[in-house]
Amino acid sequence: MAVARAVLVLLASTAQAWMPDANARIHVKYGDETSEQFAGNTTGPNHFRILDRDDFSLLVGGRSTVYNLSLYDLSENIDQRLEWQSTDAHRELCQLKGKSADECQNYLRVAARAQGRLLVCGTNAFKPMCRRYARHPPNHHLEEFDGTGRCPYSPQHNSTAIFTDGQLYTATAADFSGTDPLIYREPVRTEHSDLRLLNDPSFVGAVASTSHVYFFYRETAVEYMNCGKAVYSRVARVCINDKGGPHTFSDRWTSFLKTRLNCSIPGEYPFYFDEIQATTEIINGIYGNGGNRNDILYAVFTTPQNAIGGSAVCAFAMRDILDAFDGTFKGQESMNSNWLSLEKEKLPHPQPGSCVEDSRTLADSTVNFIKTHPLMDKAVPSFLARPILIRVSLQYRFSAIAIHPQVQSMNGNKFDVMYVGTDDGRVIKAVNVASNEGVFDASVEEYSKNPVRTAVISEVQVLPPGVPIRQMHVALTTEKLIVASGDIIRAVSLSHCTNVQSCRECVALQDPHCAWDSKQQQCSWVGNRQFPNPERFLQNVEYGKTDICNKLPALLPNDRQGNRSPATKKPTQSESNLRHKPDDIQNEILIEVVETNVMSEDKNVNNNKHETDLLTVEAAEGNIYSAQALLTAVVASCLVTLMVGFVIGYLFSRRFRHPFFTDTSPFNEQHNHLNRLNPLETPLNVNSGYIPPRSKNVNMVANVCPLAKQDNLHIELGKDRALDLRNSTESLDKDLKCGTLQKVKKTYI
Repeated sequence: MAVARAVLVLLASTAQAWMPDANARIHVKYGDETSEQFAGNTTGPNHFRILDRDDFSLLVGGRSTVYNLSLYDLSENIDQRLEWQSTDAHRELCQLKGKSADECQNYLRVAARAQGRLLVCGTNAFKPMCRRYARHPPNHHLEEFDGTGRCPYSPQHNSTAIFTDGQLYTATAADFSGTDPLIYREPVRTEHSDLRLLNDPSFVGAVASTSHVYFFYRETAVEYMNCGKAVYSRVARVCINDKGGPHTFSDRWTSFLKTRLNCSIPGEYPFYFDEIQATTEIINGIYGNGGNRNDILYAVFTTPQNAIGGSAVCAFAMRDILDAFDGTFKGQESMNSNWLSLEKEKLPHPQPGSCVEDSRTLADSTVNFIKTHPLMDKAVPSFLARPILIRVSLQYRFSAIAIHPQVQSMNGNKFDVMYVGTDDGRVIKAVNVASNEGVFDASVEEYSKNPVRTAVISEVQVLPPGVPIRQMHVALTTEKLIVASGDIIRAVSLSHCTNVQSCRECVALQDPHCAWDSKQQQCSWVGNRQFPNPERFLQNVEYGKTDICNKLPALLPNDRQGNRSPATKKPTQSESNLRHKPDDIQNEILIEVVETNVMSEDKNVNNNKHETDLLTVEAAEGNIYSAQALLTAVVASCLVTLMVGFVIGYLFSRRFRHPFFTDTSPFNEQHNHLNRLNPLETPLNVNSGYIPPRSKNVNMVANVCPLAKQDNLHIELGKDRALDLRNSTESLDKDLKCGTLQKVKKTYI
């Protein structure tokens, strides 16, 4: 019993540490939702990348083409298409270096608009080039120049670029093999082949403030190079007014610093999500009950590929990043020493990495210090001291993220709605419903801040299973979510309000975009809209419950059909059966499937652009138990069942055991062996081809009294043991005299 209790405690503690957030209330399978799509060139890989955007259009870089797409329906403005193919000479040279024909094309990776001109950079068959175009006509380029440092050589290289303050900042690789990473702004760059600055980085995003540019990436941790490979997530910073250093440092950053991003599950032994995959832009919002504004950004992290499949979303405050860069530095006394915090007395003046009026006037000692001590001692903590969303799955990992910022609910509170993309084509919609609670102040300890209660609203299979999502963007003007993979771009609805059919289900979604319209008796889209009579709409984002729903009159079956989305269709028998099964057995636990999720046939036309085709809705109306409670109950039930079964089996075995097995006589084994046939006793009707095994007589001698009737020995020993068991002792006492009994046992060779 003690062992069983210990196992149960261990499993429960492990489950608590790895407990994912609640399961999505709405599941949409691939193909069940109509959406606009753009496929581009179908003759080869496109390697799409969203390069730039405004309120009405997207610039998408692909294979030898920059597409201008409308945000309303993803239709292409062909007049604004920009085509740029590599020359035959460049393609031939690329293939001679061992690259494939598809790789040796011009994939457009960088674009920036400024002063009526468009800057575009492409891989150009592994020889990066850049062009400046006039806006009209779009295909007339003004100049062409070398793109090394501005654009990657390979279309699959993880690089990033940001245009700010009239300058292009890039983080990429500056050589054919991709082994010379750099952060570049003409003419300043990071040091060549210095592992302390950049060690095999994979860049995922960049943001800019009024004085700094920040780059987010993952790399091999230099502080653990002597102890094996460890990948950490980083944020690096450079000053916008950095003009390079004095003398030999004229083309080197004097302000480059980096530090670690901490996205982990807190505890005595924190569990870290070490590999950053994507980031958002800086979001200015109100968080906590104090009404204070904070600049934050969101990022998705994963565990390594050879570890347990885990993913998480963490938020980071810009003030926490600034605090980390204003702190102490890491350093080591020698190559084999540990990296430790440096004393402030050892720092030169002014503070290394700070923005100065003219960096070319800095002392050589200050620039040398930055070169040898680029790493800060303090890591950047997550904004809420813990991840906002966690998933543990062998099927997928997080790969992209987009935010609909500060969506106002009916009670006036504002929430950041998260859209998280995965590497198997899913989009998970979630919101931290506790973001308006707690206190956010620099003097408050991290663990005293507001709690995290994440509501997972929906999980939609936007792309074909197995197709990773690379980028996402929330188009506020069209209220669409733009999802981009390597060869497909899609625009999908931001919410699925119309696919729940009762007041209770609608409120339980905890979706700031949705509220129950008590007049129209339907779940309606209300995201960031002002209504003259808000009391008409029922919503509770914080807790997902309201007593008013119980007072509303119940809908009749005909009324339910009339309020359903006109774009839906009646499911077939097979679809109805599939609706009772979880979409992902390995990851989702479905408590109940409500009857109101059965769709009916209705072909009327509806102008509501948020209503879609048939969506599979799986929402529980009753009590919803957490996965932790379910796991604990299942483990306890299994252990109790095993123990009860063991006890019952033991009692039955004692009660119904045959009397034969109670005899522990040493002659049992001898009787079994002596009753076998020898070769002379083989029946005559046995197949003549049968050759009995050779046997060898072995004499076994025991000191017992001899039998009185030696000629009856064979007959007596051949009897059934059960028949003469009772008289065995009496016959031996009467017929045996003390002597030696010789028994012949046949041993088969």
